[in-house]
Amino acid sequence: MIGKVYSAAVTGIYAVPVEVQADVAPGIPYFELTGNLAGTTKEAKERVRIAIKNSKFQINPSKITINMIPANIRKEGTSYDLAVAVAVLTAVGVIAAKKVSGALFIGELGLDGGICNVSSILPMTLCARDNGFTICYVPMGNVGEASLVTGIRVIGISSLRECVDYINNGCNCRAHIDNNIDNADDNNIDFADIRGQASAKRAITIAAAARHNLKLIGPPGAGKSMLASRIPTILPGLTDEERLRITSIYSVAGLLKDGLALIRSRPFRAPHHTISRPAFTGGGIIPSPGEISLSDLGVLFLDEINLFSNDVIDSLRLPMEEHRIRIRRLGGTYEYPADFMLVGAMNPCKCGYYPDRTRCNCNDRDIRRYFDRIRGPVTDRIDMCVRVTKSGYDEITGAGGTEISSKDMREAVNNCIDIQKERFKKECFRYNSEIPSQLVNKYCTMSQSAKILMKSAFSQYDMSARTYYKIIKIARTIADTEQSDRIEEGHICEAIGYKLM
Repeated sequence: MIGKVYSAAVTGIYAVPVEVQADVAPGIPYFELTGNLAGTTKEAKERVRIAIKNSKFQINPSKITINMIPANIRKEGTSYDLAVAVAVLTAVGVIAAKKVSGALFIGELGLDGGICNVSSILPMTLCARDNGFTICYVPMGNVGEASLVTGIRVIGISSLRECVDYINNGCNCRAHIDNNIDNADDNNIDFADIRGQASAKRAITIAAAARHNLKLIGPPGAGKSMLASRIPTILPGLTDEERLRITSIYSVAGLLKDGLALIRSRPFRAPHHTISRPAFTGGGIIPSPGEISLSDLGVLFLDEINLFSNDVIDSLRLPMEEHRIRIRRLGGTYEYPADFMLVGAMNPCKCGYYPDRTRCNCNDRDIRRYFDRIRGPVTDRIDMCVRVTKSGYDEITGAGGTEISSKDMREAVNNCIDIQKERFKKECFRYNSEIPSQLVNKYCTMSQSAKILMKSAFSQYDMSARTYYKIIKIARTIADTEQSDRIEEGHICEAIGYKLM
């Protein structure tokens, strides 16, 4: 008799159903697994065999063959153990075949028959629901995450014996029906905490309003990192679909915090400049999302951006344009989302104090070499650059008046985003920063004085086509923040200052 049950294989941040077939036949005792399996998945034969024995299920010595379909998809990890065990028990008649119909099984087996937690539960549960399954069996520790998916019954189990008893008798039901999505947002930082920096806050508001990539330049202690860390507080709230997408990425990466099923705030990732390219882009023996994908729908902050290796910085080029990243491995091609806002920070020179010549001894050649560590193609893709100076005594002590808060900045950002939603409702893009060059003239109408200024600046600064379009799109965002239908001369002037500083 052949036993058939289903599990799921994760590719990128999505999953596909995997049919697990088990054939148990008389013969020399043997346990074989086939179906394009990784080493950790092949090891399931020992875990399953001993777990079945220690769960007090009696199976006569037999030749057991397991096949996982489809074979063109690489099966990685240990989440197939439970499905393999249930398929074997179905093949020998311990479980009736009709009782596993419409069910999907996920979990790693311990030698004592216990069910251990696994990563990537959320995408696999979504796969179960979207492919017509009615029940999903998951480890008890993963129930909170799996229950975020509505429209499917999630059963949490702690052992193989408990799973079989529930399938056969419906007893010891531990169905989780409370979708725990109301997790408090513990992000209590605010732009009002930063004294002064009015020009930097304005530039950040403009950048956040249309997802323009941004670079902050200033001396040590000026507040570049503090400014960057607060950018998620002014971005619009996540939709339910976006929450599930971010949570799926962190689920695949195994980074979900205990007790926090759903990620409700936008990510802020700040990798160190010594990070390797695989850790940055994703990869590994078992492919996993890197920092680029972990910052999806949020902010990727690169402090001391010019100290990152050229290999790491160059890897940003395609993700910044395509909003996704592909990783090719022997088992296939994995694709992860990478729709992030890039924020870089750096000192103005090696010592950090240029242009203060009372403290800076760097010569012009050293300063140029320090800046040129960031290659031109990536620099061109950074839309805005703003100088951050140290706050004065009156600003630090509060004598400068009321500070701009995240609430005020978020309101301006949301108003600007609403304008863009209406403008681009018939397009496949959402923000001014994403306007294709062939549509710039359509959506970026300039006054006559603005056109004259732009033409003069184009010649004076020897602009490339990419720089020209970047300035126009920044000016469009500035005009939107001021509720202006046309791009005026002042908007162009400010945009040039951001792009060419």
